[in-house]
Amino acid sequence: MGQKLPDWLGKRRIINKNFENRNEEIIRWEVLEIPCNQRIKVRFISTVSSYRQGIRIAIDAGDGELTVNGVSSKAFDLWEDNSPREFEIDCHSEEGYLSIYNIFERLSWTGKCERCSQMDYSGMVLEQNNNIYRYRCNDTGKDTDFKKLVFEIELL
Repeated sequence: MGQKLPDWLGKRRIINKNFENRNEEIIRWEVLEIPCNQRIKVRFISTVSSYRQGIRIAIDAGDGELTVNGVSSKAFDLWEDNSPREFEIDCHSEEGYLSIYNIFERLSWTGKCERCSQMDYSGMVLEQNNNIYRYRCNDTGKDTDFKKLVFEIELL
């Protein structure tokens, strides 16, 4: 039987506390409060990693869906290497929450590629300028400059 998830999941930001001695807050799982119907623009800025980089974007709390290029779902894994550099998403969230976090892909010990996220040293540093949220990401590893993936979310 599956474990019941906490009621607050997808409704508030989760901080990665494994980065002690850092001046900035390291976000493990971002939650933006949005109106019920919000259009956003996603921009992939850069990537510097030996792992494939991307973001997970979802409506994790309550009813809703995201629509990208005519395709609708509650969640999307968007990879930097096969997505447009810039594109728009229609977000419909009954409760008004949008979840975002970085993902990456690497070879497992079995030799197969696996999607990873929420690791001990995964996280994002936020730089906000009005309605533009720039995230500098780390996939894994404690010694980092948070440049493995840089992307922006703009609320339109």
